[in-house]
Amino acid sequence: MQDADRGEAEMTRPSPRAERSLFLDRLAGLAVSVPLALVPGSAIAMMVWARFAFYQRHPDYVQESAPTISRAISDPFIGAPFAMTILAVTAVIFTALVFLSRAFQVTIAHVWHDTPEQVRGRSRLSRIMIACQVIGSSGMVLCTQYTFENGHDLHMLGSYLFFIFQMLAIGMNGFLCTRIVRADHGGPWPDTALSPVATRFRVMFSKVVVVAALIYFTLFAIKRMDLPVTEYTIYYVYTVQEIITISAFILYLMTFSLDAYRLGSRAVRSRLETAEAA
Repeated sequence: MQDADRGEAEMTRPSPRAERSLFLDRLAGLAVSVPLALVPGSAIAMMVWARFAFYQRHPDYVQESAPTISRAISDPFIGAPFAMTILAVTAVIFTALVFLSRAFQVTIAHVWHDTPEQVRGRSRLSRIMIACQVIGSSGMVLCTQYTFENGHDLHMLGSYLFFIFQMLAIGMNGFLCTRIVRADHGGPWPDTALSPVATRFRVMFSKVVVVAALIYFTLFAIKRMDLPVTEYTIYYVYTVQEIITISAFILYLMTFSLDAYRLGSRAVRSRLETAEAA
């Protein structure tokens, strides 16, 4: 009986070549997905640090008003490392857009393969979405390279571009993911398509992010109005919501690390299978 069990275990054990292929698949997936998760995620940590550091370095200011991130990074001690972090985040996002834009096209073609007009319309929307993301990320760079101290107007321009176009990009992405999920006819997605799991998750998460952004815009509009609360209170709520909104933006972008893992691992698997068949 033991010999039979041992023989069955050996038959079900993957071959060394299969184990090596699986290892390389996972390694490739991690190589492209980990930077897309960790580097943008570092911006959240930097925001928390920037706020804390400003409280420590400018106690007189914080007695009068709650500091925004824009105010915090106007201190060069805080602003310089913050700007470098945002450059790294933007570089990772732009690199990811290269293969994610292709993955969107493949996914759209797969879901609406029998309706060419839908493919054209959804593909056009995905390109507009990518353009909004590029503008939003560029605004993020602009508003960190220029602060209240060295370029107030450029900083404000970058801030507007970042918040408005980042919300538009995520809103359109959520809309597109919703349409993809509803139109999906079942069956496996192509290896070069988006992750089905991540796509379904973004249907819900995009709504959360857009609501967070709308709350932020509302607070931005009313913070100078005559309200039945102290100015410090409304500014404090506004600055907390600022961090929540930016964090939501970043967390949404980090979900694409799941797609990156799938694309990276499937690409290596396909190459290995081609090499073995040759």
